[in-house]
Amino acid sequence: MKGRQNKMTTKNTKDKLAGKLWWAGFRDACCLHRALASCKRSRRVYVKTGQCFLLNGCIFLGSILVLQQLVVPTLRWLLNAQSQAPSGSDGVDAKGSGEPVSSMLQTFVVGLCYVFWLYPLYIISAIINCIWYNEIARHAFEILDEGGKPVSAQGSGKVKAPGTLRSKSSTPIESIVLGIGEQIYSILMVSVFFVEVFAASFIPYVGPLLNFVLLSWLYAYYCFDYKWGFARWSLEKRLNFFETNWAFFAGFGSPCVIATFFFSPLVSAGVMAILFPLFVLVATASNPEEVVSRCMGGNNRDSGLCRLPIFYFANKVTLPLLKLLQPQSRSTSRKKTQ
Repeated sequence: MKGRQNKMTTKNTKDKLAGKLWWAGFRDACCLHRALASCKRSRRVYVKTGQCFLLNGCIFLGSILVLQQLVVPTLRWLLNAQSQAPSGSDGVDAKGSGEPVSSMLQTFVVGLCYVFWLYPLYIISAIINCIWYNEIARHAFEILDEGGKPVSAQGSGKVKAPGTLRSKSSTPIESIVLGIGEQIYSILMVSVFFVEVFAASFIPYVGPLLNFVLLSWLYAYYCFDYKWGFARWSLEKRLNFFETNWAFFAGFGSPCVIATFFFSPLVSAGVMAILFPLFVLVATASNPEEVVSRCMGGNNRDSGLCRLPIFYFANKVTLPLLKLLQPQSRSTSRKKTQ
């Protein structure tokens, strides 16, 4: 009985700690004043963030609004007027046969608008956003580092973080090649995880909730990945810290998901593209190690929770590609040792 009570007490303690960390992450993500402070300190951050608002808010979401509120109603009115106009000797037969034709024509024209207007605009804006997000995060990281504030308790842009996969004896070329390999692997891993998030939404009953949680982790990882990359954290270090403090990052990504969860896919993409630079700036100025330590009473750097293998399946799928990238570097290192 005592053993069972101890297990129940330990479980309750961990549940409370997980809830506390989730709330700490949620509250940390809502500190949008950090993003405003970064915009005030750097004109480049301010300009790039404004460009993201203009591209995604005015152009992309504006295009969706014009299509749904102007083009489609106008097209429907024209087709309905055309179908109701009598032609020939029998107006009723013309009307009856015209309704299906007008409906098909309306669907066809709207489909053309999506294929040749919205979808290309979405792809182009997504590519531009990736470039601008990286610039925003880089400039924000630089101004924080120059201001003397530690961006991370374990690493900064000038000090190599411990636990890195890059050996001290590696040449600059080998370090660059390994860094590119890690970056490619990280992109593929996150892409596979995104497929998991999409597939989870189709699971009966628990699908929406599971999709919400996985999407929260995905957005949180996206936000902090820029900062960790500039701080020269290895991929192994990023995954270890993220999966160990999964409760904090689930809370951090929740505001991102809540802001887009109830819209259509295209509108959600546009809203997220507007808000994402703000969350990236918040993540860059955040110090999750300090927040976790404070939740633990300042005695422990880690959360004390068991590591949750969030990216286990994504790693299993992506790992064969990493093995294909490694043989060349291994062969060169063997030649040097010989």
